[in-house]
Amino acid sequence: MNNETPAQQVSLSPLAETDLELLRMLVGRFGGISFSEQAWKEMSSMNRSGAELKLSFIHLRKHGWVQAVKKSWGERLYFIPVDKLIQLLPVFFTPVSRPVDESGLDIRCESGPGLVLDLLHTLAYTAEQGIPLTAKGTIHKKSLQKLQELIYLREMHLERLGLQYAHQEMYGPAPAVILDLLLCIGLLSKTAVSLIIVEERLRDWLSLTEQEMNRVLLRTVSERYSRNEADMQLFRYLICLPSFQEGMWFDVSSVLQWMDTEGMLEADNSMERAAAWLYALAGFGWGDVAEMNDGKYVFRWNTDPVSLLFETDKVHEPKNDSLYVQPDFDIICPPGVPYIQRWKLLACADLIQSDRMSVYKLTRSSVAKAVENGMRTVEILSFLTATSAHEIPGHVEAALEQWGKEIGRTRFDEVLLLSCVNEDEGDAIAANPRMDGRVDRIGPKHFIIPTSHVAESRKILESMGLAPLKSMGSRDREDPEYPLIHNNGEISDTPRGSLLNERIYENQGVVYSGRNVHFFEADHEIPEPASLFPGHDQVPSRWLHDYRSYHSSTAQNIIEQAQSWQTRVLLQHAGRRAEFAPLRINLSPWRAEGILHDVENDRFEQMELFSDDLGELKLILPSFD
Repeated sequence: MNNETPAQQVSLSPLAETDLELLRMLVGRFGGISFSEQAWKEMSSMNRSGAELKLSFIHLRKHGWVQAVKKSWGERLYFIPVDKLIQLLPVFFTPVSRPVDESGLDIRCESGPGLVLDLLHTLAYTAEQGIPLTAKGTIHKKSLQKLQELIYLREMHLERLGLQYAHQEMYGPAPAVILDLLLCIGLLSKTAVSLIIVEERLRDWLSLTEQEMNRVLLRTVSERYSRNEADMQLFRYLICLPSFQEGMWFDVSSVLQWMDTEGMLEADNSMERAAAWLYALAGFGWGDVAEMNDGKYVFRWNTDPVSLLFETDKVHEPKNDSLYVQPDFDIICPPGVPYIQRWKLLACADLIQSDRMSVYKLTRSSVAKAVENGMRTVEILSFLTATSAHEIPGHVEAALEQWGKEIGRTRFDEVLLLSCVNEDEGDAIAANPRMDGRVDRIGPKHFIIPTSHVAESRKILESMGLAPLKSMGSRDREDPEYPLIHNNGEISDTPRGSLLNERIYENQGVVYSGRNVHFFEADHEIPEPASLFPGHDQVPSRWLHDYRSYHSSTAQNIIEQAQSWQTRVLLQHAGRRAEFAPLRINLSPWRAEGILHDVENDRFEQMELFSDDLGELKLILPSFD
């Protein structure tokens, strides 16, 4: 057992060794997947009685390592919370990683630009164009096609996972995952007619570094996009431990073989299920998949998985690369450009290429789009000057200034049209001095009125006996507005900490994760240890304190009491003291089957005892005060 995790020292000190032994068994068997009372009670240990295991389970619940929920009909489900599971894995396990030489490998799936960029470009498209929904609540085919063009993630990365999601007949798995993530993180909100950006949440998201974004995403995708299987959940997190370093190719089969020796694997097709996850990791931008000559899969992280999975003490200074404005109006965006700057860049430039080194382009139409959204050309120029590595080419600057003189020199103001039934009403309104300066007559029966004057004008018209109808003529749907997130260098840590610590994977999206414990009522009722030993006060005290011989019927009663409480008795066997844990009692003839522990030799064996084998006895009760 390791003493430290990659994150920090995990405080297990309140737990006894026997508690830790059970906790390790639960982690290896169930991971973070829920399990029933019956399932964990079926776990047995040669050197632990049932009563000792139950006491340890109570201790684990009291210290929060195992939590419970209660279904509507009262059945309890238990689970190890995911954040606890991740802390425990490096404490209990050190998986085997067999490095593989790169030569001779057949690359099957290379890493993409990453989920963070896919989400950013989808959000920018939503802000600019909007995503209207059909009456059935699905995205229109035209918008869906455009979204698929914007993202790198493809069906080939996800098809092996067998995802189940809403409107599966309409969406492919890639746009479904992108949409699911945006909804779960809270960056998009669904209304009856469209998907809209949640601006405050977007501000919080863009305040994160790319590494922090990937930390949120790794845990979220690990919990949402897989079947509800403990062994593959363990596999996903185990390959993030320090044994698997960034840039190192490792043999996946060696990991699975090690898991098998630890009793973690549940099915024979573990390699196919593991490969499905590796292809997804490549699509998410975190690694590459290859095959060796013998067909075995190998994988290589292109980022440090430990720093993504754990909140390490290692300080990662956020990169702050600069943009490169080219003479052909292309803008090269290196990986280290902060995402709040990328967001502003997307407000004024068109995406040309999404990759590790992304390329955007300034055009007259992209600048016009920015001006429409409230970003003037002088602000675009100031932004590019502040974020570029070199001086902006003179003709690019001149073009921006010229476009600024041409774009937005005229505009449409929003006013309302006041209509009258006939010219007499129109003349009366025009002649009323109180309406002077509030309306402009544009015809015998029509006036234009600024929206700011509507409330006062309505009162005047009512006093004239010309009360206007409350309903107005129809208006076309307003275009979405691109939220310009301003960074003054004073971003609060509160939203950052909130995003990094939220259980985003529990939020509702469109993909069905199969994990449902968060839908049930939390159960904080933990049984008292004494409840494990009903009738304890009625048992003769000498059974518990005196090691002595008893009448055969009494001796049988002591063994039967031990079997009822799932505890042990101290007795003599083959001339030596031993402890016997009875598991089954047979009455005709009387005999007890159980596990005998030779205390002197610390040896355990299955044993069957008859009445004649029972000499001196003492009932052993675990301490539970």
